[in-house]
Amino acid sequence: MSIKSAVKVVTDSTADIPQELARKLGITLVPLSVLVGDESFRDGIDITPNEFYKRLPNMEKIPTTSQPSPGFFLKAYEELTADGSFVISMHISSKLSGTYENAAIAARNFPAGRVRVVDSQTVSGCIAFGAFTAIEMAQAGYDIDRIESEVREGYKRTQLYAMINTMEYLKRGGRIGGMRAFVGSMLNIKPIIQVKEGVVQPFEQIRTRGKALQRLAELVKKEVKVERLAIMHAADQDAATELAQILAPVFPLKDMYISDIGPVVGTHTGPGTVGIGIQRARQL
Repeated sequence: MSIKSAVKVVTDSTADIPQELARKLGITLVPLSVLVGDESFRDGIDITPNEFYKRLPNMEKIPTTSQPSPGFFLKAYEELTADGSFVISMHISSKLSGTYENAAIAARNFPAGRVRVVDSQTVSGCIAFGAFTAIEMAQAGYDIDRIESEVREGYKRTQLYAMINTMEYLKRGGRIGGMRAFVGSMLNIKPIIQVKEGVVQPFEQIRTRGKALQRLAELVKKEVKVERLAIMHAADQDAATELAQILAPVFPLKDMYISDIGPVVGTHTGPGTVGIGIQRARQL
């Protein structure tokens, strides 16, 4: 067993890491599922974001989502640890999904410390930050204890904001706790939400989509130093590109992580959502 294979990295499909990129980096993606009527689609495998968002507005009933079973995680962990490797597995906030709990149940079948399961307390590209940190450190030969510590500490410095194009999907999906004050359907107001302490919370209401994008950029620019930056979008590549260009003077364009919001997360946010994930640099 080489040093570089001593720690393997797992996350779930709500990290919105494209399959091709995950394969290239050596990250194992465990898919959640989207249920559309009687059909079940594995997130990012059986249905792409573009296909999903084309179908979503015409669906009679809003899709539902389901997390992988403990058995699904158990199989993945068995395969990854068969050569004696350790596993670090980071997942969508436990307050938004049962995915983390099912991964933790599976991890109990292994010797203590062999499989480390981390509640990211966030979603989408912000989960990906931890996966990228873990794989970079694993490839550099760091041990599991150091990697787990860095991943957990990094999530504490991570913040997600998103402009919601329509509140309809958050309302229908029940992910709208404390959001009643938002009147997003009135007067072209575009709500900005945040994921704070693992839950979706209101942040601001901005009049017009263009001003909302500018506000997202301001939230990045006000940070003293940003270590990682993600731009996430649900079927709005133009808005993501515009936001990236606005931020290029303060963060290298080549280092920005720009990704599609996948079907599971998109079921709750709806098309047109644009988000930013910020991982602040550690304070010395």
